Amino acid sequence: MKKPQHEEQIEDNRGEQDLGEFIRDWCYDEPSHEFARQMGLFLFRFLDDLESTGISPQTLRKHTSNCWLIGKFECDYGYHKTFSPKIFLGGPSFLYEFKRKVSDSKYAVNSYTATWRKLETYVQSSATLGRCARSKRK
Repeated sequence: MKKPQHEEQIEDNRGEQDLGEFIRDWCYDEPSHEFARQMGLFLFRFLDDLESTGISPQTLRKHTSNCWLIGKFECDYGYHKTFSPKIFLGGPSFLYEFKRKVSDSKYAVNSYTATWRKLETYVQSSATLGRCARSKRK
């Protein structure tokens, strides 16, 4: 089965091995692995988009770390059977888990929250772009 072009592009940019390493601790069986893989690909697209804006390497590392946590928390506590970018809307989610398991410092929480806000904006703009592209094809 041929992969969608956007998935091939992400895998070319970051590599399947990078994706496997990124999601390794997110899944425990085949269905959870597929959910984690799809979410990881989406998060890689988001990070690639952030990188294309010219943010500093340090800021990109912070967002990458926060995206890993967002993915881990979604897999551990999100109770989703199938992936949709819509799971990132209405965030930031899992603040309690973040504060309890990662850090309750104001700086860390603000960084995590900032990544959620950027991710939500990306999801909303991706949905808008997708609707525009579909309407142009009609």
